[in-house]
Order: sequence, then C-alpha cells, then structure tokens
Amino acid sequence: MTSGEMTELWQETSPRARDGAATPPLGSRGLVRSPYPPAVGRAACQLARIQVARWDTALRRLRRTQEAILLSLLSHGEKTEFGRARRFARIRDYEGFVQQVPVGDYDSFSPLIDRMRAGERNVLVPESVRYFGNSSGSSNQGKAKFLPITERQIRFQQRAGADTLMRYLAWSGDHDLLSGYTLGLFPPTTMRREGGAFVTSNPALMMTRMPIVTRPIYLPEDDVRSMANYDEKLAVIASRYMDHDVRAIAGTTCWFTLLFDKVLAAAKSRGRDVRTVSHVWPNLKVLFGGGVSAAPYLPVLRNLLGRDDVTLMDTYNATEGGVYATSDFTSALGGLLMLPHRGTFFEFIPVEKRDSANAPRVPIWAVECDRPYSIVVTTASGLYAYEIGDIVRFASIDPPRIEFVGRLSGCLSLTQELTTHVEIERAVADAVAACPCTTLDFGAAADVGVDGSAKSRYLLFVEFQNGTTPTDLRAFAAEFDAGLCRQNRVYREHRHNEVALLPPTVVPLASGGARRFLETVTEGNIQGKFPRIIDDTKKKLLWQHAAVAR
Repeated sequence: MTSGEMTELWQETSPRARDGAATPPLGSRGLVRSPYPPAVGRAACQLARIQVARWDTALRRLRRTQEAILLSLLSHGEKTEFGRARRFARIRDYEGFVQQVPVGDYDSFSPLIDRMRAGERNVLVPESVRYFGNSSGSSNQGKAKFLPITERQIRFQQRAGADTLMRYLAWSGDHDLLSGYTLGLFPPTTMRREGGAFVTSNPALMMTRMPIVTRPIYLPEDDVRSMANYDEKLAVIASRYMDHDVRAIAGTTCWFTLLFDKVLAAAKSRGRDVRTVSHVWPNLKVLFGGGVSAAPYLPVLRNLLGRDDVTLMDTYNATEGGVYATSDFTSALGGLLMLPHRGTFFEFIPVEKRDSANAPRVPIWAVECDRPYSIVVTTASGLYAYEIGDIVRFASIDPPRIEFVGRLSGCLSLTQELTTHVEIERAVADAVAACPCTTLDFGAAADVGVDGSAKSRYLLFVEFQNGTTPTDLRAFAAEFDAGLCRQNRVYREHRHNEVALLPPTVVPLASGGARRFLETVTEGNIQGKFPRIIDDTKKKLLWQHAAVAR
C-alpha cells in the first residue's frame, strides 16, 4: 500500500476527514479514541514494511546512495554564488567534492546566511529561503545561530520523521497505535517575522507542516501548542488530555518525566486513585524521544509508568538537516541506525586529527567503529561540508549505527582529559549499579584549586528520586570515579596517586532542584536539557538548589 492509498483510506474512514466537528469515539475505560478505525493501523503496518525495506536497501548500497544525494545537492546549488565559486558543475564524485569544498562552520557561513535572511536569492541555494531555525547552540564568536530551512529540507525531514514511525511499526507490528493519540511536547508554534523571513525552532516549524494523515490523531491542539510557558503548557496538557487514549508521546526525552508528574498530580486532584501513568493512559506503548541520551531516564520513566514494556524510540537530529538516525532494535551493539537517503550527505573528521593541517575527511562508508569523529554535513538548505560541532562514534559500520558522544565545545577538561557527556553518563550508570538508587538528573562540573591547592576535582550534581538517595554518597562518588577511570585513559592517569586530580565529590540536589534549575536556564524552552557538563555560571546556580551547604 502506498502513502497515497493510505491517505485515501483515511479520507474514507475518518469521521473528521471533512468535518472537524465530528465527535471522536470512546475507547476502553471511557477514554476518547482517535477517529481512525483499526483498518488504518493495519494499512500503516503494511506500508511500514515497504518503507523499511527501501531504507534497508539504501543502507546496503551506502556509497551509491550517499554519492547520489551529494551530487543532487550540488546540482541544485551549482548556479548559486557559492556553487559557482566552488565549481560545483565540475564535481563528479566525492573526491572532487573534497578538493573543491573545504569544511566550514557557522562563522564561515554566517555572512551568506545573513544575506539570505534579508531575502537574497542564489546565495547558497537558488530559491528564496522563508524559514530560519534559531538553534539552541551558539557560534565560536558567541553569536546566535540562524540556520536556513528550505522547503526541500522540510520534505526530507517529513520523510525521515515518517521513517522513525515506520521502523517502529515494522518492528513492533503495533497496528493499534493509530487507534489512539500521539501527544507532542515541543516548543510553541510561533514564528518571528523578519522582513520576508520567519525565525522559529525546527520542531515548531515541523509541527505547522504536519502531514494531513497525522493531524487528526496528534495532540495538543493549536491553543496549547502556542503556549510559551512550558510549565503551564505541561499542566494544561495533563489536565485536558488525561481522558484521551494517548498511545504515543513525542518530544525531548528529559521532559517526559515532568509531564508524567503533572499527569499524576492532575488525576489525583480529580479524586482518582492512581499510582502510575499506566492507570491514566493504559494503552501508552511508545515514546519517540531525542535530544539527549535516553538511558539515564529509563529507570525513572519505567517507575512512573508502572511497567517496563513501553518502547523508547530514540533519534539523533539537528536543525542542520533534520533526523540523522533512529532506534531499530535489531542489534545488541547499541547506537542508532543512520538514514542515508533523506537529503543529508555525511562526512566525519577524526577528533584527534581535527586541528591538524589537511585533517582527513571520512565519508560514512569508510568510518571505523569506536573512533570519535566530528560530524560534517551537506544539506538541502545550502550548508556544504558544514561542521555542526557534535562528536559521534559508530557502534557498528555494517549497517552504520551512530552514537552521540558530546560537543566539540562541551567536554569537561581540567587536565586535558576531555571527558565527554557519554563518559559521564556511563560512569553514573556504573555508580547506580553498585549503589542502587534512581537518578532524576545529573551533571558534572569542575572544582578548580581545591582547598587552595593546585589540584582539581569533579563535582557531580545529582538529584535522586525521593527515597532512593544512597546512604553512602562517598561510595557512590568512588564508583563514579572508577567508572571514569575505565572510560577515559587520561583521567585515569591523572587520578593515579592523585597526581593532578582529586577524588570527585557528589553534591545532592534538593527535591525538585533539577527542575527549578532547568526552568531558570532554559527560560521556558521545552527543548531545554539538563546539561551533563556544567560551566561555572551554571555551577553557581546549581549550588542554590543543593541539599547540602556549600
């Protein structure tokens, strides 16, 4: 069944296809069901198998797929100012691309992007660009990033987002998913006009461009989507939709726990005897997450849900190109399966060689396992060999499964150990395994010149779930220390005999401290994430929420 046939089936069977006033049916336990009958879910599973087969074919023909994407992007931009300067018309293969187009970052592209924001055409792409994504990151010069998002990129992003759903449906056979609702936790769908352009966030933009098939089963409604205060928004969502048959939730993973707390509180305020989210949404089966590593949040999510069988579909995405990879559940090696056929061409620079002259550029078909790379992308929005600032590595290469390791600007390094957020997460996981507890959130900071000495240490700020705080925080810190020693050779060497680094200290946060800190630093941005690596400014704020005196 094609996507067009699926749309026709939806139009024939949906009570809201032509008249938005139709009342959705009631499901089990009196929950409001979606307008889709079971036939739509079965059709979606059939389509999913077809789409996944095409994806798998693209992975088997990785070089052919990626070079075709690259040449298509260059052909589209060959008559632009950038394309003429870099002689796109003469490039015939990847090697020619490397010779003609150097690696750049936002600072090198920003003068051209600024002209595009002013309405100029034929700069990086031939068309006029209407949308610019205001990235949460900043450039090396401290400037805010405004990344172009063309109509071509939007279409690629829509298909990549559908791929994530299709991979889940093909793997799970969950043909009942579309009989309920999907709830999205994303920034407000508001846009700031600048002349003929609009500045927004990429998730907010994609919410306004939702495919017609998805709209009848997607929550929240427009008045809630436009709310800027995320705490108020979550409270409204919890109150308004607790009687809806929510079967999937999509958003940044770290916000799921906050929503679940709101749902339980709202249900109890109505006099319901509920102990877990499953008592409110019994058919919730899948969480479509991203933005942060899911692993640290799973114990808390499962505890709030009251069951372990809810699937978390993780994604790796960026404003520069959309979704790059997603969970596929077919390998014990970990990592997220790459999408090589959705409008982005991928290159990788070995991190240890990044600062050398003529640093090697490695296409995706030539990467090595377990080697840290800086990721470089060429996109449908006119970013060519653009270094986005992420550090990644591959858990497998056939097919390629990628892991986000950290940011080039976001390593914790007191003595050149360059500890990444993944190493911090794994060390915390080791400590949790040795000292049973549940962490709600955590991050590590530098404590330089301890007690007036020349030595330093890590401060690990942690909010533990109520009732699970380890009785011996020193033992927890020691296990965290041992985990870092296993993960990071330089850290291990500098900790040996305390030659340069002292043992880390755990700073427990007061109940709700992580959330109050996040409210302060994110200023209502629902995409905000608790930082795994904490700078000095954020460290001062966190001390205000500590459960112990400084």
